[in-house]
Amino acid sequence: MRKLSVLFILLIISMSLFAFELNTLIDTPTAGILQQGEAEITAKIYKNNGLLIGTRVGLFPRFMFGVNYGAEEIVGNEDPQWHDRVEFNAKVRILDEGNQFPAIAIGYDSQGHGNYNDKRYDIKSKGAYLTASKNFFLFGNLGVHGGINYSLEIEDNDDEPNLFLGFDKTIGDMIVLLAEYDTGWNDNDTDLMKGIGFFNASVDLHFTESLVLKVSFYDLLLNNPDTQGCDRSITLIYNMTF
Repeated sequence: MRKLSVLFILLIISMSLFAFELNTLIDTPTAGILQQGEAEITAKIYKNNGLLIGTRVGLFPRFMFGVNYGAEEIVGNEDPQWHDRVEFNAKVRILDEGNQFPAIAIGYDSQGHGNYNDKRYDIKSKGAYLTASKNFFLFGNLGVHGGINYSLEIEDNDDEPNLFLGFDKTIGDMIVLLAEYDTGWNDNDTDLMKGIGFFNASVDLHFTESLVLKVSFYDLLLNNPDTQGCDRSITLIYNMTF
């Protein structure tokens, strides 16, 4: 009887975030979307006193759209290094998830990670992509995601398509663990990178249904020789409806 009681409690705890749908892991897009009337505001703090502000909106039942803008040296006595342009993202879900098949979406995202130099980010943006997502129940939600993308940051003449994959796992009703891997095939023809791809991980803390704190660790494989340990960032996410 005691074992059944413990199992029942674990199931109740683990199901708390089962219905949660991510539209992005860390920087990797999923097939999840914001529903019509939902909006998301983000503020990301990254290296060199960088700050990236963004918003995404569910405009139609299967379509979401967003913008981002940021700068480095926001805090301190240096002149802020404003990015040259506003970045855009959009996503359309073309197939909903079923019992036997994943959800599928196509989209575009021009926002990369890190500093913006020489017409590219430290980690290139996904650009145009096709992504698929499938969720499973395993003491909470286990989401598996993967896809292919083609970045338009090709000033270095490295324009190969990429593959990406990742997962998310809920822990109770407050914590979500995330990990993602990008092959980096479009960033391995120069001495800037080692050619082993980018592995990122994150811990999301859901304080309420609307407020999330994301603590992310980029480039854990040290693909960029300038990375020491890993590239750390903090993102605050606020969700709302209108």
